[in-house]
Amino acid sequence: MNRELHIVALDVPSPPDYGGMIDTYYRIKSLHHLGIHIHLHCFQYARPLASELESLCKTVTYYKKRTGFFSHFTLLPFTVKSRRSDTLIKNLNKDNHPILFDGLYTTHCMGHPSLASRRKYVRAHNIEHRYILSLSKYNRNLIKKIYYRIESVRLKKHEKILNKSEKIFAISPGDFEYFQNKYKKTELLLPFHPGSKIESLRGKGDYCLYHSNLSVSENCAVAEFLVSEVFSKVPHPCILAGKNPPDLLARKISGFNNIKLVRNPDNETIMELIKNAHINILPVFAVNGLKLKLLISLCSGRHCIVNKRMIRSTWLEELCHTADTAEDMVEKINILMKQPFTSEMISAREKIIFRYYDNYVNTKKLVSFIFP
Repeated sequence: MNRELHIVALDVPSPPDYGGMIDTYYRIKSLHHLGIHIHLHCFQYARPLASELESLCKTVTYYKKRTGFFSHFTLLPFTVKSRRSDTLIKNLNKDNHPILFDGLYTTHCMGHPSLASRRKYVRAHNIEHRYILSLSKYNRNLIKKIYYRIESVRLKKHEKILNKSEKIFAISPGDFEYFQNKYKKTELLLPFHPGSKIESLRGKGDYCLYHSNLSVSENCAVAEFLVSEVFSKVPHPCILAGKNPPDLLARKISGFNNIKLVRNPDNETIMELIKNAHINILPVFAVNGLKLKLLISLCSGRHCIVNKRMIRSTWLEELCHTADTAEDMVEKINILMKQPFTSEMISAREKIIFRYYDNYVNTKKLVSFIFP
């Protein structure tokens, strides 16, 4: 049977750097391996065109994101309205295949009358209005703070568009509970990721690593906290790596001999940093979806230190070392730097991670709902 699916993506999925679009890219790759013919629609914004998508999809169509000044003057969320496209609607109407909207931001045309009879699905990456509100909390720029608060209100209102979907696929147990309580037709579909096996190295590394997209205000706030309250309090080498770190963070780091900043590492570099670190430390301040950088670190790195917010309802708790205060993090680092990573620890990760986070199993689950 020829099974074809439209996927409307918020940006260009590509092999991941800094965590963006990981779930989308590896979901597309997994669907392709199961024989699903994908018509991919990408709103190109921050990422370049990705030639590898041509081998995974039957068709790939790019649309420009509308980022003009007047796009902000709307009752719709800017993140949604900026991804409006009459051409997209025309392309979706060329056939009757089901449509998977990859995130709430891509749902501008979901209520269009011409698509009323179509089977429509939504992959929910976050509870978006909560996520955007968290960006307001940690941003120092007053204009951006106001923008994020307004956008959060607009996203909460626009979220009702999910009533027009056949199914909502939530990325984490916490998100599943939220969407199921509000819309009922929700399934838990855990994130897709690059790890097909545990590649963690046995033995010891000699540094601690925090890696993230440092252009995101919450991640930058976490990085500043680690520099001033944790890394500066330990005698071990520490590295922060990520996209577009602000100058203020760079200045903070420059005052400490044991802390190094790696700016804009490519995917190969970030994976080498994760693999060779002795500890990947990954606390979060806000609870949003499920942080894929934790899965990647567990599949490729050694010890992981997290806080409870990071691992709540993930089934990964026993694979991580939990610390919620700076003092606890410093203590855990000093203890773990003396402890080699063992074969038994690798076996434990294999047993638990692939019980829940198996791309093949989760792809079959997704396909069973879209093509019953």
